[in-house]
Parts: sequence; C-alpha cells; structure tokens
Amino acid sequence: MERICARCGRLLSEHESIGPLCLSCYLETHRVLCAPGRVSFEYCKHCGSIRAGHKWVEGGELDAASSKFLKWYLSERVTPCSSDVAEYSLVSVEPVTMPSWRTIYRATFSVKLRGIDSPVSVQYSIDVRAKPTICPACKDVRGGDYNVLLQVRGETPKKLAELLSPVIEASSQIMGSIVDIIEYSNGVDFLLLDRGSASKIVRQLKKHYRLRVHSSGEDVGVTSRGRMRRRLVLSVHLEERRR
Repeated sequence: MERICARCGRLLSEHESIGPLCLSCYLETHRVLCAPGRVSFEYCKHCGSIRAGHKWVEGGELDAASSKFLKWYLSERVTPCSSDVAEYSLVSVEPVTMPSWRTIYRATFSVKLRGIDSPVSVQYSIDVRAKPTICPACKDVRGGDYNVLLQVRGETPKKLAELLSPVIEASSQIMGSIVDIIEYSNGVDFLLLDRGSASKIVRQLKKHYRLRVHSSGEDVGVTSRGRMRRRLVLSVHLEERRR
C-alpha cells in the first residue's frame, strides 16, 4: 500500500521520509538542532581577546573575534532538538550583515537523520553581539604589568621600526597590546599583553630574516586566587636577511 505525506500529500519514499512526513515537510515543521537565535560574548576592547567559556583566548579584530566565538559556541553548545538526529557537524558561519558590535550570521550544519540515507543541510540565522569589556590581562596592565616579553636582537631599532611599523599600525590588536617598547643598540624589547600580538610581529620578521626563536617563562607573582602567574619570554635572534 502506498504511503503519502500527511502534510503535502506526496508519495513517501522509504529512504526520504520520517514518520508520516516527507523529508521536506519534516524539515519545515521540525527544528532539528537547538541553535540559538542570539548570542553575546565578551570582547576585550584593548587586546581583542574573547571569553570562550571560562577562558580568555585570542580573538583578533572584531570581525574575526565575532566569527571565532560563534564557531566555538556552535561547536560546543548546540545540541539536537529531536531524537531523529543521528549525527551533526558545523559546516560554516557567514556574516549576513557588515561585521560590527552586532552582526547577523548564517550558520550551516550538516545533519544525518535516522532513516535518511544522505545528510541534509540546515541553516539558522543568529544575531551575535559583542560586549566591550577589559580582560583580566589588560586590567593588570593598568598597573604597568604585561604578559609577554618579546626580545628581538640582531638589528638596529631604527631598521626594526621601518619593518614593523606598518604591521603594528595596521593592527588594533597589536597597538592595544603594547605596554612599552625598550630600545637597545642591537634590538628592542616589546612588552605585550597577549601572545597573538607577539606571533604577528614574529611572522612579519620571518618575511625579512631567518630567525632563531627560543621561548621560556618567568614567575611574576601570584594571582588573586593564589596561583603562580607566569610571563612568556620569547627571544628572537635575527640571523640573516632573506633574499
């Protein structure tokens, strides 16, 4: 006996129907994933870090930070709304409006439904709002503290300024991360708030020099919770110019 969709009246195929509904009607009438309509996240206006769960991580410029937070949230927090969902994964997030403190994204998931041979694509519109704040690391620097010491040796401060000024001035993350720059005859020390800014500076140097990089840490006190606080020390030696 032929079966027809209880909603649209189409003939039901064995592998393209769920219960009394065809696949199209099922997707139109059922929300298969519990994706939110709106989410907000804390964004440090000084260094570009974002809060993901209980941790502060590198976010970058506002548009990149907003997208990174949403990808983290959808990968970690979204759950199935239906027992018919067997598997699912995030495929992409794309801004629908111009990235800003409030951005609308279109999130696309691939979903495997029980009884359906091929995965289906489902999309959700999500309003992502950034909440400007100051991360703990930047609060520390208000008292003159910093989290990363980047030591660059092997070139004069004048030459380093010529090479690095364009990338530093073009990045609000690096500009907001710099606590101080100390010049020496054969290099400079960058006192920074975050590791991401140090990485960007090192990548710029790699375009012009062959580098020898050594990383270490140093104890710099105790946090308010009684934990030892450590500072990252990156020593970069410029060995030769790249051709």
